[in-house]
Formats: sequence, structure tokens, C-alpha cells
Amino acid sequence: MSDLPPENEFDVAIIGAGATGLAVACAMAMEDLKIICFDKMFGFDGQEKGDTRTIALLQNSVYLLQNLGVWDDCEPFAEPLNIMKVVDDTGRFPPVPDASFDASELGSDPFGYNIANDRLVSILAEHARHHPNITLFDTDHVASIENLAKKAVVTPFEGQPVTASLVVGADGANSLARRAAKITTTDWKYNQTAMACWFSHSQPHNNISTEFHRTSGPLVLVPMQGNKSGLVWVETPEKASHLMALDDISFKKKLSAAIHGELGELIDLSKRSSFPLSGQVANSFAKGRTVLVGHAAHVLPPIGAQGLNLGLRDAAMIADIACKAHMRGDDPGSIEVISKYDELRRSDIMSRTFTVDFLNRSLIHGWFPPLQATRAIGVQLLKLIPPLRKAVMREGIAPQINLPPLMHSR
Repeated sequence: MSDLPPENEFDVAIIGAGATGLAVACAMAMEDLKIICFDKMFGFDGQEKGDTRTIALLQNSVYLLQNLGVWDDCEPFAEPLNIMKVVDDTGRFPPVPDASFDASELGSDPFGYNIANDRLVSILAEHARHHPNITLFDTDHVASIENLAKKAVVTPFEGQPVTASLVVGADGANSLARRAAKITTTDWKYNQTAMACWFSHSQPHNNISTEFHRTSGPLVLVPMQGNKSGLVWVETPEKASHLMALDDISFKKKLSAAIHGELGELIDLSKRSSFPLSGQVANSFAKGRTVLVGHAAHVLPPIGAQGLNLGLRDAAMIADIACKAHMRGDDPGSIEVISKYDELRRSDIMSRTFTVDFLNRSLIHGWFPPLQATRAIGVQLLKLIPPLRKAVMREGIAPQINLPPLMHSR
């Protein structure tokens, strides 16, 4: 690769330009690393592309966006999450009491904010597009990635190969970056399908996010601006297929019944999307000159708003480690950087994966009386013991162990 021109040499190559990959790019560019980011689309230019997801950004993720200088552009489109309510709708015995968690118990800040995923990605892409240290390379796909001793070589489907000291795989569950680094995964499937959309309603949501725990899986309502809410509704594949085939009027009737009439009359309904639920975790989070972030490293069911927030912690961590190495004059893709990232992210990712998987399976298989009783006792203890409740809220919403500096309040 000695024949490559200087303009084809970068410090970091990022594969994937979703929210996590773009957060890595923006964070590293602030410390003068030369970044190239590959994807087929950078933002959405205000046009609907079929992404019906909304994202609950927990407080540490909001701090990250503040420190990246993009939160002021996000905030006008974000709705505060002040209360998180969990409703047992399984009908099983013993019944699990409903529980509400109020952010005011932890201070004046909300738990976080809800924002449309395409809006967040577009804002991050616009910020990256205007940063002098970031090159956005439009490509149908990356053809190959080679992890060599002193550099990695990334070859897009169109154009010439480039070199980078570090490759960041932010390219999703079917990650090429992960395969190229020869990182294996542990995979599992659920007999579940998630449906996502947003809808408007006649009654205010009062900034309450509600998670109905049902035998088929969770049904989650997340407040949006105005009298609107985002929806993630998990069902068996057969029932989800039936619901997706309904017209909007029939779907709204089914949804209103499922949420027991909360939020009043359901009015407008966005385009719906669906996707099968599965779980995946990489058996290593870094190898060679490649680190994995977001869905390239872990895929979780939509419980407790853990998915993207976990990915943004990945982004902040590799940015912190690689930038510190760069400032010392060291190689940002060295074995020291790779090993430290893998070590520091392991406990957070594995503990979240276990917890979310257990919670999801406890809904599906909760007919087992001891398991249902354990859920009931656990929730009751949270309601009765304020210090325990606060500790659980802090760890679930704003974990502090190994939290990168970019995720602290400025």
C-alpha cells in the first residue's frame, strides 16, 4: 500500500453511518484525528425513508450529544421522559404490581429524551458533513477490510482503497468489519416480532413512558412532542403478521384495546414497520485493528431503552481511548487500544445483555410460578424501599462504572 496518495491515508475508518458510527466520527474529529466514514446514506435530508423508530436517549447519551455540540439542534425535536411506568399485563399469578419511576427522585433532570431516529441521524450527519476532519464516502458497500500489522486497508465497492490505523465497525448485526476481523458471535432467536410506528392521541401523555409487560413480550409507549407517542409492540410472528396486514382504523382499534384505552382516542397513525427479534453478542469486541460498536457488537430486544444507549457508550469509550493514544503520539489502532476497549466494554455489554434477555424470557416463559413470584417480589421491593429503587434507577438510566468522560455533564 506504499503507492497510496496521502489523501487516502486516515487515522480512523468507520464502517456504517447510523447514530453510533456518526457519534464516533464526531467525537474523534474533535481531537484532530483524520476520519473517513463509509455508508450508502448519510442522514435522511428531511424525507421519510421508512424508518418509523423513535429513540429514548437516556441522560448520559444526552450529555454525549451536548459534548459533541449537536444537542442544541436535537432538543427542539426531543420530548423529555420524566416518568417510566411498568404495567404487568400478563394476567398471571401472583400478580406483579404496577410500578412508576420518577426522575425527580434522582434530581431535576429527566431520565432522558425521546427523538425520531431519522432526525437524530440526520443531525449527526449534517454535523459530520461540515467538519473538516471528517470525510463521508458514499458507497453501495465496502468490498473488503484487511487488518495488517501496521495499518488496515479498506476497499469500497467504488473507488480506491484507503488505509487507516483503526477500523470502527458500526455496520450492524451482519457486520463486514466483524467478519473481516474474524470475530465470532453468539446468536439466539426469539419467537417474536416487533412492530414500530408513532401515533397521535386525544389525551396528553404527560411525559410518561409506559412499558406493558405482556405474555407475548413488551409493548412500549414513548412520549413524543405534542399529543404523539412512539410505539414498539412485540407479538408472536403470526399475530404480528395479522396486525401488520390490518388497515389503519382496524390497527388503531387493536392498539387501543392493548393499551387499555390509555391516551384516549388514537388519531393519526404513521407508516408501520416490523422486524423479527433476535439476540446477538460478539465474542470479542475488538481484534486486530478493528473495534465493534452498536449492533455490530450487540443486539438486544427493545426493553428498557438499552440498545442505542449501550451503543453510544461504545462510541464514547473508543473515542476516549483512541484520542488519548493519538494525543500521546501513539498508534490509535495499537494492541493497547484494542485490548483496553475490549476490557472496558465487556462488563457493561454482558450485564445488559443478560438482564434484557432474562426480562424478555421471563415474559415469554413466566407461566413458571417461581419465576412469576420472583418478578412480583422484586417489583414490590422496588416500590417499598426508596434507596433500592433509586440505586436501580441510577444503574439502569445513568450507569457510572467505566463511564467515558464524554458522557458526563459539562
